Amino acid sequence: MGGGGKVEPKTKPTPGILETVWKIHGKYYDLSKFAEQHPGGSRALMNAAAHPMGEYFVESYHPDAEAVYRIIEKYEIKGKLPEVRHPVNEEFVSKVNYTFENDGFYRKVKKAGMAAIRGKNKKAKTNLRGDDVYLMVDMIHLVFLAIATCLLCLGSWKAAIAVGVLRGACIMRIAHVASHASLSPYPEVNQILYYISMIFAGTTPEIWSRKHVVRHHINTNEDVLDEDRMEPLKCVFNGAPYYEFHKNQHKYMWVFYVHVVAAWALSDMMGNNFRASAGPIPFSKKDLAMNVMTQFFHLLLTYLLPIYFNGLLWGLFLIEVNTLLTSIIFGFEFIVNHEIEGCDIYPETVGKAIDWGKYQTISSADFHPLGFGAWFFNQLTGGLNLQICHHLFPGVHYRHYPTLTKVIYEQAEQEGVQALYSSSVVEAVQRHYQFLKNSSEQFAKNAKKTA
Repeated sequence: MGGGGKVEPKTKPTPGILETVWKIHGKYYDLSKFAEQHPGGSRALMNAAAHPMGEYFVESYHPDAEAVYRIIEKYEIKGKLPEVRHPVNEEFVSKVNYTFENDGFYRKVKKAGMAAIRGKNKKAKTNLRGDDVYLMVDMIHLVFLAIATCLLCLGSWKAAIAVGVLRGACIMRIAHVASHASLSPYPEVNQILYYISMIFAGTTPEIWSRKHVVRHHINTNEDVLDEDRMEPLKCVFNGAPYYEFHKNQHKYMWVFYVHVVAAWALSDMMGNNFRASAGPIPFSKKDLAMNVMTQFFHLLLTYLLPIYFNGLLWGLFLIEVNTLLTSIIFGFEFIVNHEIEGCDIYPETVGKAIDWGKYQTISSADFHPLGFGAWFFNQLTGGLNLQICHHLFPGVHYRHYPTLTKVIYEQAEQEGVQALYSSSVVEAVQRHYQFLKNSSEQFAKNAKKTA
């Protein structure tokens, strides 16, 4: 169930009082005793704790959801719910009524997808996470990134270029994949690499898991809940607050995009450490301590040491080169995944029933999914160029995404479900630019009508 922060009580557990509960399909469960047995690790299980829609974690992170329901059945809380220190946070309830029918789009895709991965041996136990080869490559990646960072601090502009490229890829290939507990079949390895890679990324596992794994993946494109929308800096979705400066968002947002990793780190340092609403369960003292430690090392390696060893001007130049390249490689990938024409279906689905897989497929978009360059971009972005597949199978390693994407496209074509993609990253960026411009013009007209 993705990566996340383990809840630790501020006081000793009180007899008869549960720390938290898991709400799945309206039923309450005490999975604290099951946490250590969870294949993805106990920390991963905590992402769904106190969330009002725990079934979405079960469905999206487990190919065979029915098997999971059978396993957790004995942990159901019967009768009156006891006192809970961190009860279910109903603020995270979606306004869309997602469904998981056996004959629905999502269940069909999952069944066909798993069959395609397993091939002829239908009963074979398949490792859906990263294998030893990918793990070795990721570890070598981190070693080269660490060496390049040291050389950058000593004043090498060539190292600054290398850090920018390696860091941008690290955020996507390692940090992001580890956050969904799919980097390695070993939970401990996932968590160690999650923390190390987040030092280079600029945020922390505790913050990222709450903002991205919980809020974005469960509430994709939903106002308020999905914090990946970057509001109020821009206004691209219906229902978002519109301000006069948004009329130029197709121009000024590109300045922000090429510095997005710096803004992202600053935002998390200044605000998200202290927001109780960042996730269903507030940060514990240990979470906050880990946040401070991770962000301290990020500040030290990325900003303070380059200036200390090289002086203000050359230090700032090295920092800017690093920031620009990291932001372009990472930022230009994620801005095109949900923000092009046709993905904004949230307003028309509020209060209605829709298959979970259909919603995720329509509200996401791929780039370079097929043909020349598909393999390269899948490896560079950790599968984020295949965003539709990532939202349907977040707990599966991206090495399986090309196979799963073919299944998704075939099923979408059969059922008439929109599956958007751009043939290249250039086309995707152009479509995003047009979406920014069209959105600002449309919302400006709407604002004048209601004025």
